[in-house]
Amino acid sequence: MDSILRQGSKGSAVAELQQLLQSKGFYTGKIDSDFGVGTTNAVLKFQKANGLVTDGIVGSLSWAKLRAVVPTTTSSQVLPTLLPGSKGSAVAQAQQLLKDKGYYQGRIDGDFGMGTRDAIAAFQRANGLTVDGKVGEQTWKKLQAPTIADVTPPVTFVEIVRPTSSTPTPITPSPSATPTPSIFVPTPNGTPTSSNSSTTDSATFVSKPSGTPTSSTNVTADSATSVPIASAISLVDAANSYSRARLPNQTAALNNLQASIAPDILQQFFQRWQIASAQATTVTSLQDAFSGYNSAQMLNQNLALQWLQSQLLPQAIAQFRQDWSNLNAGIGISTPFSPQPSPTPSPSSQLQLISLTEAVKVYKREARQVTALEKLQASIPAQTMQQFFQRWSTASGQTAIAISLVDTFQDYDSQKFPSQLNALQWLEKELTTANLEKFSLDWQTI
Repeated sequence: MDSILRQGSKGSAVAELQQLLQSKGFYTGKIDSDFGVGTTNAVLKFQKANGLVTDGIVGSLSWAKLRAVVPTTTSSQVLPTLLPGSKGSAVAQAQQLLKDKGYYQGRIDGDFGMGTRDAIAAFQRANGLTVDGKVGEQTWKKLQAPTIADVTPPVTFVEIVRPTSSTPTPITPSPSATPTPSIFVPTPNGTPTSSNSSTTDSATFVSKPSGTPTSSTNVTADSATSVPIASAISLVDAANSYSRARLPNQTAALNNLQASIAPDILQQFFQRWQIASAQATTVTSLQDAFSGYNSAQMLNQNLALQWLQSQLLPQAIAQFRQDWSNLNAGIGISTPFSPQPSPTPSPSSQLQLISLTEAVKVYKREARQVTALEKLQASIPAQTMQQFFQRWSTASGQTAIAISLVDTFQDYDSQKFPSQLNALQWLEKELTTANLEKFSLDWQTI
């Protein structure tokens, strides 16, 4: 008869349990025969995924599910069910498939975090699957299905030059430019049509042929690198964040970016966006377009955004990222490639991103702080919060599991329980940029 195992159990039965959990993609720790916090979390995830009572205790029903044969795909490859918190090569494979299909913009790191979960949910929604944020058998099949190729002619690239005047003038394509491709298909890298314009060394945008002369008036890759890239945010990431937060620095970044785009490219994007969003009227600004980003039209909107990004040169993207991360920026249009004027400070323009590990050190149980924590908790998946509370309780030497972020902040004691910061750092890693921006705004709003 199988042993009943729970946290604190030890021995060969625990080792077998860890091996079974690992084979199904729920456990990534050491096979050490010790039923600790990591094994408990894996058991809870397995039980929830298989419709069992989520109590962390391994009884006869849990053993039966663990020993059940996992169905294989048509290629005879065993693919585990993936959940938030899963790690390993299977997660990396899912991330790559999602990225190939335009749903995932993050790193291929084999770590199932919030970004991966959001991408999976968007993919499931677009493909008529149950939207649960997990990668099960049906989701694997859809992910591995081949994408139908759409061969389209290349699009002429528009290069932005640095003139002697303070306002940059975009160079429009020649009348003989090639036709516009399909509305929803991201444009492959093309070649410039102007014989006196130099391209940049960037595999993401335009490949620079060897031996191509560089004009002294053009912005080259070397000059582009002088613009510090604050973060590798894409236009898809930006739209997702802006539709929720609409921070002043984000609005300023969008206005600056729009000022640097050639009018014909901008109009093509607005046309694509109108069709992607099923709108009757055409938007007239990036600010309006990004405000209308939503889950219902996310798939086609992402393709329109990817097309626009393919038309931008690296220095334009670098400047946009710098503007986007400038939390002291005001709202308005300014010269994209010239120093920004110092805006008049206002309460909203003083917003600074604050991490959980910084916030807990200055927590005074003020009303705005309590509200910020409650709103943050409401925006995080329940499973993620459950894992955090278990980590926090272990770090605090408590037997009772915490139930709110307000409680954890109230119980913070770095001298007595230094591992509490590790639990908070783990939770920070699970937050999206939008989560952190909204929390910072709520935390500092008077």
